[in-house]
Amino acid sequence: MSAAEWLTADDLGSALSLVEDGRYDGPGPIMPWSVFNGIAALVPAEMVSFANLDYANLRNDLLQGILDGSQPIVDESNGGHASHQEFWDYKRSFWAPAPPASLGRVRRWSDFYTPRELREQPLYAEFFGPSGVKHFMSLGFPALPGRTRTLLFFRTSGDDFNDRDKLLLQLLRPHLYELDKEADRRRQGLPTLTRREWQVLELVAQGYSNADIGRLLFTSVSTVRKHLEHIFDHAGVRSRSAAVARMMPLLHD
Repeated sequence: MSAAEWLTADDLGSALSLVEDGRYDGPGPIMPWSVFNGIAALVPAEMVSFANLDYANLRNDLLQGILDGSQPIVDESNGGHASHQEFWDYKRSFWAPAPPASLGRVRRWSDFYTPRELREQPLYAEFFGPSGVKHFMSLGFPALPGRTRTLLFFRTSGDDFNDRDKLLLQLLRPHLYELDKEADRRRQGLPTLTRREWQVLELVAQGYSNADIGRLLFTSVSTVRKHLEHIFDHAGVRSRSAAVARMMPLLHD
């Protein structure tokens, strides 16, 4: 069976709905709450969370998630495992077998350890094992140096996360990353643009005329002008150069 055959039409439809709902839901502390609800429905787990960890200062900056499919949790206290120095020491050595190519990929404990090897790892033996966690999966996102931004899944019973679960998350990753950036912009009260409006603005920043942009995007000059009008309105400016100066830094944050 090919990787594509692991996913059903319902899986793909639910993934699309998750992304669409996230665009219209409130930004949440880290991500829109509808994103967590959608992910938990697609990949069931006792806990699904998004954590911002600060390795430089050995602390949890912020954690947002849901328990048992619906109970919301937000932790800004650096509590739980993150409050223990040993947790950070064990965490570094635990993922040491992970090759650099795995960064940005979906990872399960079982990808690196047999059940017996896992039980012998200090991170599991002293922290996760006593908490009843049996299976774990994570998906990393770009972060500042010394920090991590990671979507986490914990199961305390049942089967391990399977290849279908991994494939779903890998397919969702670029969309979740865009939702993460968009949520951050909305929390800061920054103006937002559609994907096509960003494309137009990037070409403006490169010095292309409206006619050139129309040819590159296979659209009419009047449509390009309409996109620019929307960009000006969102950015609160009235010129191409002002729109570039106002909006382009947001695209690369």
